[in-house]
Amino acid sequence: MNLLRSSAIAAAVIASVAAVPANGADYFKGKTLTLWVGGGVSGGVNAYGRVFARHVTGYLPGNPDYVARNLPGAGGVGAVTTLAKRGKRDGTHFGTWAQGAITEPVMRPKKKFAYDMQKFVWIGSLNSSVQTCYVRHDTGIKTVQDARDKKVKMAGTGARSASTQRTMILNAAIGTRFVPILGYRGSGGAHLAIERGEVAGRCSSYDALAVANPHWIKEKYVTFLLQSGFEKHPAIPDVPTARELTINETGRKIIEFINQPLAISNAFALPPGSDAARVKEWRAAWSKTVKDPKFLAEAKKRRMGIKTRDGDEVVAIIKKIYATPPEVVKAAARALKAEKGRCNPKVSKKCRGKRKKKKKKQG
Repeated sequence: MNLLRSSAIAAAVIASVAAVPANGADYFKGKTLTLWVGGGVSGGVNAYGRVFARHVTGYLPGNPDYVARNLPGAGGVGAVTTLAKRGKRDGTHFGTWAQGAITEPVMRPKKKFAYDMQKFVWIGSLNSSVQTCYVRHDTGIKTVQDARDKKVKMAGTGARSASTQRTMILNAAIGTRFVPILGYRGSGGAHLAIERGEVAGRCSSYDALAVANPHWIKEKYVTFLLQSGFEKHPAIPDVPTARELTINETGRKIIEFINQPLAISNAFALPPGSDAARVKEWRAAWSKTVKDPKFLAEAKKRRMGIKTRDGDEVVAIIKKIYATPPEVVKAAARALKAEKGRCNPKVSKKCRGKRKKKKKKQG
C-alpha cells in the first residue's frame, strides 16, 4: 500500500514538473498579452504599437495572442500609470506612449507621479522621431517669420500633451506666436479640427502624420514651417530646424532638452520589477522582430519610419533626460506658463511697431 502511494506521489510530481515548460520554452503558450497604448486609436503611437505587437508575438515562446487597450488621456500619462501600478510583472503586460509622459516628472518635480521612468524595464524603441509644425496651405502662414508676426492657432489635446508643450516651448525659444487650442481627442480630433478650419495646424511627428494622413503630404495640403529632432527628416531637407531658429543660448538649451525624448520615440516597456526570465525573452524577441523582413515590409507599406534602439540605449537616454540641469528645466517650465501667442519684438518688426504704438497711447 505504501509502495503504491509513493509511486502515485512520484508520478504526480513528475507530471507537475513536465507541465512547466523547460527554460520557459512555451511560457506564453495559450496566454493573451495586454498592450497599454498611451494614445488614441487614430494616432501614430497606436499604429506603431499594434504593428510591433502583431510581429513580436511570433518571437515570444509559445506565440501568444495580444489585445491593445488605448488610454489617450493626459498625453499618455494614464497608460504609463496603469502599466506601473496595475501591469502584471509576468511578461504579459507591456506599454508604449508619447514622449510627453517621459519628461513630465522632470518638468514638474514638486508633483508626485505614480511612476518613475527610470524604473521601467525598457525593451527598445522603434524610431528617432522628427517633430514638425505644419499649417493648412490656405492659411496665409508660409514661413516661421509669418508665425512670428501674427498669432497662429494650433490644435492640442491635453494641457500637458507633447503637442501642446512643444508649441509653448517654441514660442519661448524661437519667438513664434502659436496659440494651442486644447480639448481635441488624439490625432484624429486634431486633424479634423484642421480640416474644419477651427485651427491652422499642429505640431507633431512627421512620421505619424505620414501614417495617418499621407495625402496631406502628397497633395501639399499642409505647409511645414519647421522641424525638430536629432537630425533633419530626409523627406523635408529644406525645412529649417528649431535649433537653427533659436533666439538665444537659453532657447537652444531648452530645445535640446525637449528633443532628447525624440531619440526614443515609440519605445516599449515592461512594468517595473518584471520577471528577469521574461525580460530576457522579450529582449531576444525584440532583436529578432526589428530585423524581420515581414515587419519591416509592413512598416514601409504604412510609411512608418524605423530607426531602432535597444533597451540599454533607451535606458541611457532616459538617465540623460533625468540629469538635465535644473536651470534648463526651470526655463522650459517658465515657457509653459507664458502668455499664449505673445508678441516678441526681438524677432518681429510688426511686434516692435505695436509696442511703439502702445507706448505712445500710454504717454
